[in-house]
Amino acid sequence: MSQPYLQTIRRYYPTAFYEEELENEILRYLQQNGYEPEDVMSANSVCSDDINAMQFPITDTGLLGPFYLGGLDGFPFTGLTGMQAFAHHMPEEGALLIYFGPHIGITEKGVIGKVLRAGQDHDSDCCGAAQAALKKMGEIPQPPSLLDYQEDTIVSLFQLNKKRIEAAEYPIREATEVMYEAIAERIHLLIDHSRDTFRGKHLILVGSIFINVDEGSNACVAQKAFQTINLRTGKVVNHLEKFAEHLASRFK
Repeated sequence: MSQPYLQTIRRYYPTAFYEEELENEILRYLQQNGYEPEDVMSANSVCSDDINAMQFPITDTGLLGPFYLGGLDGFPFTGLTGMQAFAHHMPEEGALLIYFGPHIGITEKGVIGKVLRAGQDHDSDCCGAAQAALKKMGEIPQPPSLLDYQEDTIVSLFQLNKKRIEAAEYPIREATEVMYEAIAERIHLLIDHSRDTFRGKHLILVGSIFINVDEGSNACVAQKAFQTINLRTGKVVNHLEKFAEHLASRFK
Protein backbone atom coordinates (compact mmCIF):
# COMPACT_ATOMS: atom_id res chain seq x y z
CA MET A 1 0.00 0.00 0.00
CA SER A 2 1.22 3.48 -0.82
CA GLN A 3 1.64 6.01 1.97
CA PRO A 4 -0.98 8.32 0.36
CA TYR A 5 -3.53 5.46 0.53
CA LEU A 6 -2.83 4.96 4.23
CA GLN A 7 -3.25 8.70 4.80
CA THR A 8 -6.57 8.53 2.94
CA ILE A 9 -7.73 5.81 5.34
CA ARG A 10 -6.55 7.88 8.30
CA ARG A 11 -8.92 10.69 7.29
CA TYR A 12 -11.65 8.39 8.58
CA TYR A 13 -9.65 6.34 11.11
CA PRO A 14 -6.71 8.41 12.41
CA THR A 15 -5.12 5.51 14.33
CA ALA A 16 -5.36 2.97 11.48
CA PHE A 17 -2.33 0.84 10.67
CA TYR A 18 -1.59 -2.21 8.54
CA GLU A 19 -3.26 -5.46 9.57
CA GLU A 20 -0.01 -7.39 9.24
CA GLU A 21 1.54 -5.14 11.89
CA LEU A 22 -1.20 -6.08 14.35
CA GLU A 23 -0.67 -9.74 13.48
CA ASN A 24 3.06 -9.50 14.19
CA GLU A 25 2.52 -7.62 17.42
CA ILE A 26 0.00 -10.18 18.69
CA LEU A 27 2.48 -12.99 18.02
CA ARG A 28 5.23 -11.02 19.72
CA TYR A 29 3.00 -10.44 22.75
CA LEU A 30 2.11 -14.13 22.98
CA GLN A 31 5.74 -15.22 22.81
CA GLN A 32 6.78 -12.67 25.43
CA ASN A 33 4.18 -14.23 27.73
CA GLY A 34 5.34 -17.78 27.17
CA TYR A 35 2.97 -18.87 24.41
CA GLU A 36 4.03 -20.37 21.12
CA PRO A 37 1.46 -20.34 18.29
CA GLU A 38 0.68 -24.04 18.84
CA ASP A 39 -0.36 -23.21 22.44
CA VAL A 40 -3.09 -20.81 21.34
CA MET A 41 -6.53 -21.70 20.00
CA SER A 42 -7.87 -18.85 17.89
CA ALA A 43 -11.34 -17.73 16.93
CA ASN A 44 -12.59 -14.81 14.95
CA SER A 45 -15.88 -13.00 14.79
CA VAL A 46 -15.56 -11.22 11.46
CA CYS A 47 -17.82 -10.95 8.45
CA SER A 48 -18.19 -13.94 6.16
CA ASP A 49 -17.63 -11.65 3.14
CA ASP A 50 -15.24 -13.32 0.69
CA ILE A 51 -12.95 -10.27 0.74
CA ASN A 52 -12.12 -11.05 4.36
CA ALA A 53 -11.01 -14.55 3.40
CA MET A 54 -8.40 -12.86 1.20
CA GLN A 55 -7.47 -9.86 3.34
CA PHE A 56 -7.77 -11.24 6.90
CA PRO A 57 -4.76 -13.54 7.46
CA ILE A 58 -4.43 -12.83 11.19
CA THR A 59 -5.06 -16.45 12.21
CA ASP A 60 -2.94 -17.93 9.42
CA THR A 61 0.16 -17.81 11.59
CA GLY A 62 0.50 -21.26 13.15
CA LEU A 63 -2.19 -20.61 15.75
CA LEU A 64 -4.66 -23.44 16.27
CA GLY A 65 -7.97 -22.91 14.53
CA PRO A 66 -9.57 -20.63 13.69
CA PHE A 67 -13.06 -21.28 14.97
CA TYR A 68 -15.53 -19.04 13.14
CA LEU A 69 -17.90 -17.26 15.52
CA GLY A 70 -19.08 -14.56 13.15
CA GLY A 71 -21.65 -14.15 10.41
CA LEU A 72 -22.66 -11.06 8.47
CA ASP A 73 -20.56 -8.02 9.46
CA GLY A 74 -18.88 -9.97 12.24
CA PHE A 75 -21.76 -10.39 14.67
CA PRO A 76 -21.20 -13.65 16.67
CA PHE A 77 -24.23 -15.46 15.29
CA THR A 78 -22.96 -18.89 16.40
CA GLY A 79 -24.06 -17.79 19.86
CA LEU A 80 -23.56 -19.66 23.09
CA THR A 81 -23.18 -23.04 21.38
CA GLY A 82 -20.36 -21.70 19.22
CA MET A 83 -18.54 -20.00 22.09
CA GLN A 84 -18.75 -23.05 24.35
CA ALA A 85 -17.68 -25.44 21.60
CA PHE A 86 -14.68 -23.22 20.91
CA ALA A 87 -13.87 -23.02 24.63
CA HIS A 88 -13.67 -26.81 24.84
CA HIS A 89 -11.06 -26.96 22.10
CA MET A 90 -8.26 -25.00 23.76
CA PRO A 91 -5.04 -26.59 25.06
CA GLU A 92 -5.15 -27.42 28.76
CA GLU A 93 -2.20 -25.13 29.54
CA GLY A 94 -2.70 -22.74 26.67
CA ALA A 95 -4.72 -19.69 25.77
CA LEU A 96 -7.68 -18.61 23.69
CA LEU A 97 -7.41 -15.68 21.30
CA ILE A 98 -10.59 -14.07 20.00
CA TYR A 99 -10.40 -11.39 17.31
CA PHE A 100 -13.68 -9.59 16.74
CA GLY A 101 -15.10 -6.62 14.88
CA PRO A 102 -17.00 -5.42 11.82
CA HIS A 103 -15.41 -4.41 8.54
CA ILE A 104 -15.66 -1.47 6.20
CA GLY A 105 -14.14 -0.64 2.84
CA ILE A 106 -12.27 2.51 1.83
CA THR A 107 -11.16 2.93 -1.78
CA GLU A 108 -7.87 4.48 -2.82
CA LYS A 109 -9.89 7.47 -4.03
CA GLY A 110 -11.26 7.92 -0.52
CA VAL A 111 -14.79 6.58 -0.88
CA ILE A 112 -15.87 5.03 2.42
CA GLY A 113 -18.13 1.99 2.40
CA LYS A 114 -16.83 0.86 -0.99
CA VAL A 115 -13.93 -1.20 -2.28
CA LEU A 116 -12.57 -2.39 -5.62
CA ARG A 117 -12.68 -6.18 -5.56
CA ALA A 118 -10.56 -8.66 -7.53
CA GLY A 119 -11.65 -9.06 -11.13
CA GLN A 120 -14.09 -6.13 -11.09
CA ASP A 121 -13.88 -2.78 -12.85
CA HIS A 122 -16.19 -0.90 -10.47
CA ASP A 123 -16.42 -0.29 -6.73
CA SER A 124 -18.83 -2.38 -4.67
CA ASP A 125 -20.33 -2.07 -1.19
CA CYS A 126 -18.22 -3.14 1.79
CA CYS A 127 -19.67 -4.21 4.12
CA GLY A 128 -22.47 -5.10 1.72
CA ALA A 129 -24.69 -6.37 4.54
CA ALA A 130 -24.28 -3.09 6.47
CA GLN A 131 -24.98 -0.99 3.38
CA ALA A 132 -28.11 -3.04 2.65
CA ALA A 133 -29.26 -2.67 6.26
CA LEU A 134 -28.84 1.11 6.05
CA LYS A 135 -31.28 1.17 3.13
CA LYS A 136 -33.84 -0.75 5.20
CA MET A 137 -33.35 1.31 8.34
CA GLY A 138 -36.46 3.43 7.71
CA GLU A 139 -38.78 0.45 7.30
CA ILE A 140 -41.28 -0.58 9.98
CA PRO A 141 -39.38 -2.74 12.51
CA GLN A 142 -40.07 -6.45 12.14
CA PRO A 143 -38.83 -9.55 14.00
CA PRO A 144 -35.96 -11.29 12.23
CA SER A 145 -37.20 -13.83 9.68
CA LEU A 146 -35.92 -17.39 9.25
CA LEU A 147 -35.06 -16.69 5.61
CA ASP A 148 -32.72 -13.77 6.38
CA TYR A 149 -32.12 -13.89 10.11
CA GLN A 150 -28.63 -12.40 10.14
CA GLU A 151 -29.39 -9.44 7.88
CA ASP A 152 -32.67 -8.76 9.70
CA THR A 153 -30.76 -8.68 12.99
CA ILE A 154 -28.40 -6.03 11.61
CA VAL A 155 -31.36 -4.00 10.36
CA SER A 156 -32.85 -4.13 13.86
CA LEU A 157 -29.58 -2.95 15.41
CA PHE A 158 -29.43 -0.01 13.01
CA GLN A 159 -33.08 0.88 13.59
CA LEU A 160 -32.40 1.12 17.33
CA ASN A 161 -29.67 3.66 16.53
CA LYS A 162 -31.37 5.35 13.58
CA LYS A 163 -31.06 8.95 14.82
CA ARG A 164 -27.40 8.51 15.71
CA ILE A 165 -26.55 6.99 12.34
CA GLU A 166 -28.50 9.50 10.26
CA ALA A 167 -26.97 12.45 12.13
CA ALA A 168 -23.42 11.34 11.32
CA GLU A 169 -21.32 12.88 8.56
CA TYR A 170 -20.71 9.39 7.17
CA PRO A 171 -23.64 7.11 8.12
CA ILE A 172 -21.82 3.94 7.07
CA ARG A 173 -18.91 4.76 9.38
CA GLU A 174 -21.29 5.42 12.28
CA ALA A 175 -23.22 2.24 11.48
CA THR A 176 -19.91 0.36 11.65
CA GLU A 177 -19.31 1.84 15.12
CA VAL A 178 -22.78 0.63 16.12
CA MET A 179 -21.87 -2.83 14.86
CA TYR A 180 -18.59 -2.82 16.76
CA GLU A 181 -20.34 -1.94 20.02
CA ALA A 182 -22.98 -4.63 19.47
CA ILE A 183 -20.35 -7.27 18.63
CA ALA A 184 -18.19 -6.39 21.65
CA GLU A 185 -21.18 -6.45 23.99
CA ARG A 186 -22.31 -9.84 22.69
CA ILE A 187 -18.82 -11.36 22.82
CA HIS A 188 -18.48 -10.38 26.48
CA LEU A 189 -21.97 -11.67 27.26
CA LEU A 190 -21.17 -15.02 25.65
CA ILE A 191 -17.91 -15.23 27.60
CA ASP A 192 -19.73 -14.49 30.86
CA HIS A 193 -22.13 -17.36 30.16
CA SER A 194 -19.31 -19.75 29.21
CA ARG A 195 -16.80 -19.35 32.03
CA ASP A 196 -17.25 -22.89 33.31
CA THR A 197 -16.29 -24.29 29.91
CA PHE A 198 -12.93 -22.52 29.42
CA ARG A 199 -10.03 -24.87 30.10
CA GLY A 200 -6.69 -23.07 29.66
CA LYS A 201 -4.86 -20.21 31.33
CA HIS A 202 -5.76 -17.02 29.48
CA LEU A 203 -8.38 -15.53 27.23
CA ILE A 204 -7.03 -12.82 24.91
CA LEU A 205 -9.50 -10.43 23.30
CA VAL A 206 -8.57 -8.21 20.36
CA GLY A 207 -11.25 -5.90 18.98
CA SER A 208 -10.83 -3.77 15.86
CA ILE A 209 -12.62 -2.30 12.92
CA PHE A 210 -11.17 -4.18 9.97
CA ILE A 211 -10.61 -1.91 6.97
CA ASN A 212 -10.75 -3.52 3.56
CA VAL A 213 -8.90 -1.91 0.67
CA ASP A 214 -8.75 -2.09 -3.11
CA GLU A 215 -7.35 -5.27 -4.64
CA GLY A 216 -3.56 -5.34 -4.46
CA SER A 217 -3.21 -3.19 -1.34
CA ASN A 218 -2.72 -4.08 2.33
CA ALA A 219 -5.72 -4.19 4.65
CA CYS A 220 -5.71 -2.02 7.77
CA VAL A 221 -7.23 -2.05 11.24
CA ALA A 222 -8.40 0.58 13.68
CA GLN A 223 -7.78 -1.13 16.99
CA LYS A 224 -10.34 -0.62 19.76
CA ALA A 225 -9.70 -3.29 22.39
CA PHE A 226 -6.91 -5.50 23.66
CA GLN A 227 -7.29 -7.26 27.00
CA THR A 228 -6.45 -10.50 28.74
CA ILE A 229 -8.52 -12.45 31.22
CA ASN A 230 -6.80 -14.88 33.58
CA LEU A 231 -9.18 -17.84 33.45
CA ARG A 232 -7.97 -19.17 36.79
CA THR A 233 -8.09 -15.99 38.86
CA GLY A 234 -10.56 -13.91 36.87
CA LYS A 235 -8.16 -10.96 36.69
CA VAL A 236 -8.75 -8.68 33.70
CA VAL A 237 -5.90 -6.58 32.30
CA ASN A 238 -6.43 -3.92 29.63
CA HIS A 239 -3.43 -3.49 27.35
CA LEU A 240 -4.86 -1.19 24.70
CA GLU A 241 -3.15 2.05 25.71
CA LYS A 242 0.26 0.47 26.19
CA PHE A 243 -0.13 -1.60 23.03
CA ALA A 244 -1.16 1.46 21.02
CA GLU A 245 1.81 3.46 22.33
CA HIS A 246 4.16 0.67 21.32
CA LEU A 247 2.68 0.47 17.84
CA ALA A 248 2.79 4.24 17.42
CA SER A 249 6.48 4.30 18.32
CA ARG A 250 7.30 1.61 15.77
CA PHE A 251 4.94 2.43 12.94
CA LYS A 252 4.53 6.11 12.22
